Amino acid sequence: MASGFILAFHSHSISGATYATNDHVALDESIALVQRLRIPVLRLLDVVKELRRGAFATLPERFVCLTFDDGADYDWVDTRHAEQGMQPSMHSILRKHSRRLIGPWWLRKACGTSFVIASPAARRDMEAALPVRLSDTWWPEAQASGLLDIGSHGWDHVHPAVSEMKSRPELIESFHKIDSGEEAQLQMDCAYEFIRRMTGSDSARLFAYPYGQVSEFIANEYLPGQKHYWAAFTTEARPLHEDCNIWQLPRYVCGWNWKSAEELGKLLSDG
Repeated sequence: MASGFILAFHSHSISGATYATNDHVALDESIALVQRLRIPVLRLLDVVKELRRGAFATLPERFVCLTFDDGADYDWVDTRHAEQGMQPSMHSILRKHSRRLIGPWWLRKACGTSFVIASPAARRDMEAALPVRLSDTWWPEAQASGLLDIGSHGWDHVHPAVSEMKSRPELIESFHKIDSGEEAQLQMDCAYEFIRRMTGSDSARLFAYPYGQVSEFIANEYLPGQKHYWAAFTTEARPLHEDCNIWQLPRYVCGWNWKSAEELGKLLSDG
């Protein structure tokens, strides 16, 4: 039976220059590890398509998918960090390893998915409060690259730095509390429409719950009745199998569920 390991990284997680303190280093070493193990890195959107059409068993017996949360510019743009110096973007790391991969077609490219925050106002508020850039100018180029799909991380991430959250304080950092069609429309429909308008193609088909918090209303009522989104992802740490709920697919988070190449190797062998 096929088993998938969806790995989540945060490109703005940079506090040092080691695997445990820098998700760019972690991504680079993680792809190198799965390459040595001859575990293919698949495009997450392709995996979802096979899962939805009941053909999950046709995928490689063991595979990895790569995701990046929040949509920081570090996902696409090589950027100088104030303390840690120049950081190769997640895209640059994917491209480097894609050039090196050899063998069957599914070993030749390392693809990823960037789950971005849609609202421009929310991103501006977050940039003012946090040392991170969250622009959207790179989204179309990323989607067209064949290496980095643009997914949705909701409208405003219900983030405490977002000024519009002052009118909805009960939802701050509490995405799981969303229980109304009006709020679901904002977080899901508005995000989808904005990202598609910016990016087109296959963008915004995949959704990652902010903070990994599953809203039962969205997962059980909203998502099954719409056609925009094809799958949604949690931060439940377990392998992906064909019997997983398409609206609550699991992911492992770097820094939470593993902190070194050795720990990732064990996760991949034990899962």
